[in-house]
Amino acid sequence: MSCGTQTLKISSFILDFLCCVFGALSIAACSYALIVFPHSSAIRIPCILGIVLGILLFGSTIVGCVAALRESIRLSWIYAAILLALVFAQITVIFAQPINFELLANETIYNAWQQQLYNNGTMSYYEIKYQCCGKSGPLDYAASGLRIPPSCYLNQNTSISMDLFTIGCDKRLAAAFVTGTRYERISDWSVVGLETLTVMVTGLFAITLQNAERRRPYR
Repeated sequence: MSCGTQTLKISSFILDFLCCVFGALSIAACSYALIVFPHSSAIRIPCILGIVLGILLFGSTIVGCVAALRESIRLSWIYAAILLALVFAQITVIFAQPINFELLANETIYNAWQQQLYNNGTMSYYEIKYQCCGKSGPLDYAASGLRIPPSCYLNQNTSISMDLFTIGCDKRLAAAFVTGTRYERISDWSVVGLETLTVMVTGLFAITLQNAERRRPYR
C-alpha cells in the first residue's frame, strides 16, 4: 500500500469516527430536548428529524469504518453515496424545519404561567433568572387577581417600587433563546461540513483503491 493510500485510509477512518460521535451527540441532544419539553410543538418535528438523521449517520459510519479497514471499493462508494444523501437531507431540515426558539420561549412561559395561576410558583424561577415579571408584564398578576410576588423585584425586595421588573418573561426568554438559535446553526453546519469532508475523502480513497487495482496486473 502506498503512503498516499495509507494516509487516506487513516483519514477516512478518523472522519468516520467523528461522524459517529456527532451522530450520537445529535441523538442524545434531540432526545433530551424532547424529554425536557415533551409538549412543545416548536421542537417536536425538528428533534424527531434530528434523531432519525442521527441514527442514520451513526449507522452509516459503521459501513464507512468497515470499508476503510477492509479497503473495500464497493463499500466505500456505497458509504459515500449514503453520506451525500444525508448531507442533502440535513441541509433540507436546516432550512425547512429549524427549531423555532421564539415559539419555544412563548410555550414555556405560557405553561409556567398556567401553573402559576394555581399557586404553583413556577414563574418565580424565570422571573429571578431573567429579571422579568409575569407572562407579558406585571399587569398579568393584577388581571388574574394575584399579588405581584417578590420574584418580580430586584433581590426580591418588594419595598422598593423602582426595583419592579416591567418586562414580561416571554420577551426575556425569547431574547435568551436567540443564543440557542446561533449555537444550533453552528452545530448543524459543522455536522454538514464534517460529512461533506468525509464524502470527499472517502471518494478519493475509493478512487485511489480503484487505480491501484487497475495497475496490479502490470506489476
